Amino acid sequence: MRIVITGSPGTGKSAVAKLLAKKMKLELVDIKDIVEKNNLAEGPEHEVDIKKLASAMEFLEEKDDYVVEGHLACEFRIPADFIFILRADPEILKQRLAGRKYNKKKLNENLMAEMLDYCTQRTENVYPKKPLELDTSERTVKECVSAMEDAIKHNKKKLDSVNYSESLAHMLEVKYEGRAKTD
Repeated sequence: MRIVITGSPGTGKSAVAKLLAKKMKLELVDIKDIVEKNNLAEGPEHEVDIKKLASAMEFLEEKDDYVVEGHLACEFRIPADFIFILRADPEILKQRLAGRKYNKKKLNENLMAEMLDYCTQRTENVYPKKPLELDTSERTVKECVSAMEDAIKHNKKKLDSVNYSESLAHMLEVKYEGRAKTD
């Protein structure tokens, strides 16, 4: 079984992937570890060259049983039987990322990515198989893993329907409130 778990930072990928891999007796492959091992993060923003990362991940083509996790998994194709995108309500995500001491710029970039469905849209463009979204906002790690196991067992085509466009609209209203309108 080849499983890919992606999503914005703070959605629970690492904890969910660790438990899922353990329960299913699959190798856990953390993209952050591959980046560190191959010195792929450069510059003050720790930018990762996606082509180099994709090359470093080619070893997976020879494997049949793994769980790969990382937010960059949506940027290039990894052989997968199931692709899960973990999602979280922007208000909950904001709390989680603030707890990680993300600076304001990084926090806002990740919130915007979540509200714009970046990982879902990118995954749908990169992978031939449709991903399954799973909202982790009100679920424990065990509940997330149970939902994923059930989706795998029953070969589900859909889990949650996630749309945070209202959060985006609200954020934009607040941001531009009080500014002069131009036509």
